[in-house]
Amino acid sequence: MFKLRSKRPKFDAKAYDERLNQAIERAKYDYEKARISEDAMFESNIAPNMIKAETARAKQKYFFLLRAARERGMKGHWSTAFVHPEK
Repeated sequence: MFKLRSKRPKFDAKAYDERLNQAIERAKYDYEKARISEDAMFESNIAPNMIKAETARAKQKYFFLLRAARERGMKGHWSTAFVHPEK
């Protein structure tokens, strides 16, 4: 008579972990790039508050994603040095 099950696709934990891993790598790259840019831009006439805010945002995003990975019990190589080719 009535179906209690929904037609929602099953949760693919492996695919989710892979996407989270990629997001962490991108966030680490963005954070490191913002940190390096912050040092370089302090010598110019750009407002330092905006530079610090952008770096702080990138840092918080990176650490949020790391926290999510730790809660899932994931292991990775996210503490490696800043190496990312410019595209």
